[in-house]
Amino acid sequence: MKTRAVIFSSILIFSFFLIPGCTEIKFKDNSIDLDEQYNSTNITIASFNIKIFGKTKASNESVMAELVEIVSIYDIIAIQEVKDINQEVPYQFLELLNNHSDNKFEMLLSERSGTQEDDKNSQEQYIVLYDPELISVIDNGTLYNDSVNDSFQREPFLAHLAIKNTSLDFVLGVIHTKPAAAEKEISALIDVFNWSSEYFSDQDVIIVGDYNADCSYFDEEDIADLAIGSSEFLWAIPNEADTNLASSNCTYDRMVLTGEIKNNFNGKWGVDESFSESSISDHWPIWIELEIRID
Repeated sequence: MKTRAVIFSSILIFSFFLIPGCTEIKFKDNSIDLDEQYNSTNITIASFNIKIFGKTKASNESVMAELVEIVSIYDIIAIQEVKDINQEVPYQFLELLNNHSDNKFEMLLSERSGTQEDDKNSQEQYIVLYDPELISVIDNGTLYNDSVNDSFQREPFLAHLAIKNTSLDFVLGVIHTKPAAAEKEISALIDVFNWSSEYFSDQDVIIVGDYNADCSYFDEEDIADLAIGSSEFLWAIPNEADTNLASSNCTYDRMVLTGEIKNNFNGKWGVDESFSESSISDHWPIWIELEIRID
């Protein structure tokens, strides 16, 4: 049975973080741990579907204050469901975040996804916020070229990032699947992984977001039958997680890794249940931690 609490790898559960839903969760110290062989740094990557993130939500001061508090604890966070046709809300949120956070973030903003004619009624943007003291950008990113197969209602956005003072660089992708076509779109993500590896000349790829990968939209037991369900891929958010505020236990939100970066995942992951107000979102943020050797 799925649990609504954050789940950690059993060997790491003690003493690292407070359980989401408690007063606070702290990730931003980025302490360097010395082990017998090398120094390392830890980076948190999060994904958050902020329901209908547009002008109405942006005008609600208390909701925006909550969003700032939620988002500011992560080193990288990919946001889905940005719905402002004037494309002003992302910049307003970045300014608010930087005015009320100890850390100053920078932003990558996709074009409006849903570029095919039959998809334009569901256009959204993706936001990637990151701490520039820890993260550098190799390529500002692009929407996946979906013009041939039209596999996605909203094309994934992919950018090329690097962790400063380390040799790790990787492609970060973001997706928000169409619920009614989740099975088809999740299956088609193999093409996105392959395309990304070629386009950015990097085999290390992570695609995060609202996969709609459970309950009435997708049978999670079918993951093993997918091309991205093979041993080449790591599903860091397991089927036991519950990532939505509804009473149903559904693992809609996912993070899938491939390449050597799988070895950087230290087993720590979570679902941030620190809010219960649907005015903020109907999804909770999900996160993982990477441990990277310092050069």
